[in-house]
Amino acid sequence: MEKADVLEYYDQTVSSPSGSFYIPAVLRVPQLLQVVKRRRVKHCLSRKNILFRDGFSCQYCSSEDDLTIDHVIPASRGGKWEWENLVTACSRCNSRKGNKTLLQANMKLRKIPKGPKEFDIIAVPLTKSAFRTIRRRHGLPEEWLQYLAGPSP
Repeated sequence: MEKADVLEYYDQTVSSPSGSFYIPAVLRVPQLLQVVKRRRVKHCLSRKNILFRDGFSCQYCSSEDDLTIDHVIPASRGGKWEWENLVTACSRCNSRKGNKTLLQANMKLRKIPKGPKEFDIIAVPLTKSAFRTIRRRHGLPEEWLQYLAGPSP
């Protein structure tokens, strides 16, 4: 076995200067099962798409509870409703930051917010906890079903 075996491909391809390649849907790696799921992201800017982009977790403290949308540059200071200025924040962090800049609030983002590409790729280790989280948030991808042991959890 190489670094990874591709078990399933999507029908669509991506192109690079060296050629066109099919997008893997399911990979198997020696140490654990790694699943890759392609998901088309609508380009419309919405609360739901911000939450999805940020993995349904606060971009300041990683909490998954009581999530809101925060303007990195506050709206009152000219911050706009755009991908690069919006992040998922728990209500506690959003309140703590308030009308301040990141520097004034002494807070740091886990990652810099960016707009989505046509396809976002989700790659997660398939632990029981990750499996339950994915199932709860996104449902089971059809491509995974034949590789899962036993009945659907």
